[in-house]
Amino acid sequence: MPVLGTTLAASALLLLGLNAYGQSQNIPEAADGYHFLDWLGTGHLADYTEWWYFNVYDSSNNVQAIFSYLINNPSGQSGGVFPVGISEMAVVAYTSAGIVSEEDAYAAHAFSAAYGKANAQVGSNSVTVLNSDTYQIAGATRDGRIAWDLTYQRAAPSWLAGQRFNVASESWELMSWLLYMPSASVSGTLAVDGVSYSISAPGYHDHNWGEWDLTGVPWNWAQYSQPGLTFDLGDFPNKPGGVASIEVDGQRYVFQSGQYTLTHTIWAYDPVHNLYYPTQSVFQANNGTAALALTMSVLSTDPLSAPLPPSVPNAIIYEQTTNYSGSVSINGTRTSFTGNGFKEYTALTQ
Repeated sequence: MPVLGTTLAASALLLLGLNAYGQSQNIPEAADGYHFLDWLGTGHLADYTEWWYFNVYDSSNNVQAIFSYLINNPSGQSGGVFPVGISEMAVVAYTSAGIVSEEDAYAAHAFSAAYGKANAQVGSNSVTVLNSDTYQIAGATRDGRIAWDLTYQRAAPSWLAGQRFNVASESWELMSWLLYMPSASVSGTLAVDGVSYSISAPGYHDHNWGEWDLTGVPWNWAQYSQPGLTFDLGDFPNKPGGVASIEVDGQRYVFQSGQYTLTHTIWAYDPVHNLYYPTQSVFQANNGTAALALTMSVLSTDPLSAPLPPSVPNAIIYEQTTNYSGSVSINGTRTSFTGNGFKEYTALTQ
């Protein structure tokens, strides 16, 4: 993925402080804070978007959830998708009784965030930094169907996967991506439709920010973790470009866009949006040191989108719980893994 005219390899070594294997060092707490001021003067502030994303996968309770605290066009510039600016709290809960999904839109002034750490607020929904390794997220959907109070304890080293890398054909469409908690231990409570779950399960937290056409850039994203192993993917098929990595026993191995393939092998039809989305995908990668092969089989899917009229072109984000089955070979030593995680597939309406 190009970063302001450089290659990802150069940016990884020079901008992100990575060694040859991609191990990130000394990611400061402030890197997970608000970044809007860093983008002043760019000329596309109407397209500025930033979000803090969290998930949890509780197999013992058979409940999973994702939480996204988002701001778009915070200064209310003209020319973007939302000229007056908008903030949003998006939540999806997957339970044995079904999927409960809510996208609560707020005015931009209902959002606030700190620059020195990841303290953020959308309405009454909050992210609170307890210390550099421990966050608390809390809130509730407006309809009261979902409420949460969860603590995230970082369980794997942070990784700055990209800094102002290009995600579309226009040179100004740039995104930064920080995996602050590629793996986390999550505890607390999650209530869905009056059923309260006591959570003690694995989770994940990342953070995206930058300027791009919010409804015109598709992507593939995937995330899986288990003790001693994490996998992540950020892929932009229209660029094309992307980056993936696997961390094994504290060592991260990075795959640039030319070092991996992602093939969607089984598809399903979404009659509401008249779109197809994948239900099985095969990922293969080799960077000369690490070789990775895995199959992602979707368990359940929920579509999210920006709050726009159906007649307006939009991006539909298919939020998916997913079974991962694969193996990684590092310098000839092979490790197999299987378990459940999350992925996203984004399609554009006409």
